[in-house]
Amino acid sequence: MQKIVWWLTALTLVVAALALCVACSSGDDDDDDDDSINDDDDDDQQLLIDEFVRFEVQGSDSLHGDYSGLVEVRAAAEGPNFARSVAYDELTFDDPWLDVEYEVHSAWSGGIDLYSGEIALELEVADFMAGYDGLERNELDGEPIVINGQAEKLDAESFRVEYRSADDAAREFSAEESWTLVGPSESEPLYEDNDYFVSSHEPMPEFLHNLIWAMITGYHSLEFYEGYRDRPEFQLGVHYFSRFRSDFDWYREHPAALRLRNRWIDEISMAEEMIRARSYSPTLARKAQYFDAEMQSVFLNPQGMVSRALIGSDPLQIQESYDGLLWTGCYLASQAYRYLETADPEALANWLRALESLFLCQDVVQDPTTFARTVRYHDGEPPEGWHQADPPYEQYDWRSPGNNDMIQGLFYGYTISWLLLPNEPEYDALRQGIAQRAALIADHNGVALDGQVNELRACLLAYMTTGEQRFFERYEQLAVGYLDTWHSIGNGMIYAWGISDWSGQHLNTVGSLTYWFLVQAADPARIELLQEGWINGMRGSGPTRQALWPIASYAFADPPTDLDWVLEESLWSLREFPYPKQNFEIDLRVDPDWCASPLPCLPWKFDWMNGGRHQGLYSVPFFQRDVSTNYFVSGAFSFEATASDWSDGGGADYLHAYWLARFFNIIGPEE
Repeated sequence: MQKIVWWLTALTLVVAALALCVACSSGDDDDDDDDSINDDDDDDQQLLIDEFVRFEVQGSDSLHGDYSGLVEVRAAAEGPNFARSVAYDELTFDDPWLDVEYEVHSAWSGGIDLYSGEIALELEVADFMAGYDGLERNELDGEPIVINGQAEKLDAESFRVEYRSADDAAREFSAEESWTLVGPSESEPLYEDNDYFVSSHEPMPEFLHNLIWAMITGYHSLEFYEGYRDRPEFQLGVHYFSRFRSDFDWYREHPAALRLRNRWIDEISMAEEMIRARSYSPTLARKAQYFDAEMQSVFLNPQGMVSRALIGSDPLQIQESYDGLLWTGCYLASQAYRYLETADPEALANWLRALESLFLCQDVVQDPTTFARTVRYHDGEPPEGWHQADPPYEQYDWRSPGNNDMIQGLFYGYTISWLLLPNEPEYDALRQGIAQRAALIADHNGVALDGQVNELRACLLAYMTTGEQRFFERYEQLAVGYLDTWHSIGNGMIYAWGISDWSGQHLNTVGSLTYWFLVQAADPARIELLQEGWINGMRGSGPTRQALWPIASYAFADPPTDLDWVLEESLWSLREFPYPKQNFEIDLRVDPDWCASPLPCLPWKFDWMNGGRHQGLYSVPFFQRDVSTNYFVSGAFSFEATASDWSDGGGADYLHAYWLARFFNIIGPEE
């Protein structure tokens, strides 16, 4: 009984004490007591480092030696609050094609505890190259290297800092450095990572998703999709385009340097960063100067046709491009725009040489129903697809077959030259030559006589150059109705759920440029219809970051302001364009964040049923893409390429877009 009384008494005292505590906590006086407790806690947690400060850094790491630079601490509600950018004293990287020895910088961002001085960050190893100069990526490279650091305060203005890779990291790293206070942080951060992806479309409607997935279940069962088919992003099927803008301004200010952002530094990662440097360091005008010079010295064969070349070979080895006629037509237009913009006599000479090469492609076959894809000097028995020409052209071989893609080179080159050559008697023979060949195309060429857009352009070109009414009558019959509607809705510039005809979009643009100039000169009543088409084409293909179409749209039409971002992305395509263009060993799958697309590229080809036409969910910048052909025709979601010193077509694609933009005042010479 006494024990019970004792326990009841003790319980009563505990309850009373708890009640007293609750009552005290609600009073004003006790708020002051609570504040005093918090003050004691703050005394125990003094800031070791101020929230907005910069330090000079001197240090050395275990891999690359001594370095110096800056560290910045910035308070942040979320995300990194620690940034470090340093340059190595001895580490450099040689550009394999340019006479440049890059100094190497490293930029880190991560988190720092302002009370304890603990630092944490991650360095990515694998990015987009599978290998470089004998070094290959492996599965372990997909995991980032965790770096832990500790800042120790020495006095009011200095720290000693040590870094170590985590114990379970695949690679070892250590560094020691000293920080000396500079002062408050500047308004602009020391360094920001501005590389990110944006979705290019909404998820498919559920009924359509289920229908398509049911139709291609067998395709998804292919071995290629192991490890991807069950991932949420694969099942969602949303495709993304890159916005990789990091260090653009920095590279303009540091043209002989590389800055690797949160990257493990080795030969591969430096080579990857070199391509960004090649893209962002030179202005657009400087890249045009480089490409203009290189086209003459490297990428035009003796007949003036755009070709491919083995860089570094001596004597220079050239192979004619399978798509030579199309790209020679684009190159001709670039030099015409360049000449009219700058009055540079070299550009005029290039223009005339290219025009003569177009003439040769039509004349050398001596058959008005067809034409050559490209031409070269005869040297021995021609291989398959090549033919030695009959006299008087027996010194040439020509490549077959002429097709829909290649005839656009003839249409475009003839149209531009007829309309824009100087109005002087010395060019009358060239104009007469254009008129004669245009009539032959409209009357006899099998590719042109398609009853569709090719015949439309052929007839209007022949009418413009010969004045024969019969060509206009055929043109008018074709234009009225379906083809007028086709041009007004954007001439096939369509993108849906990651699917588009990528090379076809470039071809559509070249064809639409031809048709615009023809209509402007010979059928101006249709100008308004075509202006509507330029705008609708921008809407249809806006997310795809096409370079040519938006430039032409803003040159010829007046798009609404809600499409300004499409033009800006077009100009970023030019900024992302590297000089020189080099084929590296690329495989985006080395990054574990990469994911395959559930949809095949170009599904209307139907060859994907046997495997192939694979693509990814992520479209990377031009400087991370396959350049085995030309950037403007490569699939946006392609993911691999083969290293080679062979380079195809030089900068014909860049020069066409750049000088078109310059001629129509979309960009200025200072860009």
